[in-house]
Amino acid sequence: MRRTVAVIAAAAVIMPVLAGCSTVSTESDQVALHYDAGAFSSTTFQECVTQNNRTWDGPGEKYYKYPAGQRNFDFTGSDDAESAPYTVVSRDNQELTVSGGLTFHLDTSCDPDGGMLREFHEEIGLKFQPTMDGDGQTTDRWLEMLRFYIGQPLNKALATEAQKYDWLALYNDPATRAQFETAINANLGNAVMATTGGKAYFLQFNLTLQKPTPRKELVDGLAAVQVAITERQAVKEQNATVDEKLKQIEKLVAVLGPDGYVLYDAMQRCLTGEAPKGCPQFLALPQGGSVDVPAPASS
Repeated sequence: MRRTVAVIAAAAVIMPVLAGCSTVSTESDQVALHYDAGAFSSTTFQECVTQNNRTWDGPGEKYYKYPAGQRNFDFTGSDDAESAPYTVVSRDNQELTVSGGLTFHLDTSCDPDGGMLREFHEEIGLKFQPTMDGDGQTTDRWLEMLRFYIGQPLNKALATEAQKYDWLALYNDPATRAQFETAINANLGNAVMATTGGKAYFLQFNLTLQKPTPRKELVDGLAAVQVAITERQAVKEQNATVDEKLKQIEKLVAVLGPDGYVLYDAMQRCLTGEAPKGCPQFLALPQGGSVDVPAPASS
């Protein structure tokens, strides 16, 4: 009986201790920072918990999870996008809507002192906790952070670079769009670092832009211009055909004379069925044959 009571008493002591333990489990795309935050200690950094790990510690310990690997910043305006498309103004003062996607990495390198991940956490991350929920998904606080530290410099970079091109080139010239995208990719890292105090917390930017969209009135006007160009070309071709025909007529008149050409033209129209009624009937005359034509009656 005493033994049973002793076992129960020991379990009663152990269970609260176990219940008070801190634990963290990281997936393949997660890392965590471990801080000692017990009741009798100051909050100090302990270690990084890398991907695919689980660890237990004493009561009151704190773990902060962050996403590892490639992350996305979608600015197409779709339901699950991180941002709406951005509006820029071209060199010739026309508005265009620019959408696309950006991939990047959070620098999760962590040495014994915590490395860049610890710096990011203590400078920026703590203000946006929690960045990941219990299901391993990034939270709205993470999105709020991305919109400030990545979305704003991206918007500014797009607006600045768009000022170098006319709207029609951005809209209709693939080479110009490629140059536009390449220039932003080359400068985006520095633009983001300007918002993080010069620290490269975010790396490996790769921007992919969709075709910029001008206002509907500009697109409609461009279509009208193309219609007008097509119509003018048709008129030019028609006039060229008329000019060529006039040249042929001039040559025939030079050979047949004015009256001869009139007769020739009438015969051609009759033969092709283009002349009105009243054409003379033509009879085939065998080679070497003859035909008698009665003389008109005298008046």
